Amino acid sequence: AGFQPRAAVVYMTVAALAAAGAVGDEVEGAAPLLAELADEWGPDGEDDSEAKRLARALNGSIPVVVGAGRTVAAARRWKTQINENASSPAFWSELPEADHNEICGYERPLALVLLDDAGLDERLRQRIDLTARSVDVPVERVEARGETPFERVMSLVLLGDLVSVYMAVLAGKDPTPVPAIDRLKAELG
Repeated sequence: AGFQPRAAVVYMTVAALAAAGAVGDEVEGAAPLLAELADEWGPDGEDDSEAKRLARALNGSIPVVVGAGRTVAAARRWKTQINENASSPAFWSELPEADHNEICGYERPLALVLLDDAGLDERLRQRIDLTARSVDVPVERVEARGETPFERVMSLVLLGDLVSVYMAVLAGKDPTPVPAIDRLKAELG
């Protein structure tokens, strides 16, 4: 209670994973890494932390966040967090589909954010490299951190959440209120 739904993702994720019972010790095992990353990337972290640097790099652009394999869900999450927290347009896509036709439309003020994971199939990682070299827009390649697939995906989720909040700060916006959604819900009411 008391959380915006987008701020309760960890609670929702843990509940879903606990219900599934299929991930073993990965959830508990990811907690130390996520706490370390929250300290490193959070508000009290260094001014040149990855989250703050990415927010500055994306400021004033329209991010297209691209995932591949297990990073697709994190790409979609980045998009929605930037939309809500920074009140900014953002889009998400998935490799290899993005390379089939979408790549032709990448022009400024777009910025491409490629979510990478050392555990991805090598062909997907090569496609990420080729995509980064094939576009004429700013590219930010973000490497997942952690030992397990769960840690790596959650590190990307956490980083995207913080980048979206820092983008809001750079734009002079409070990331919490969502008046457009509130109005829509009232109308649907």
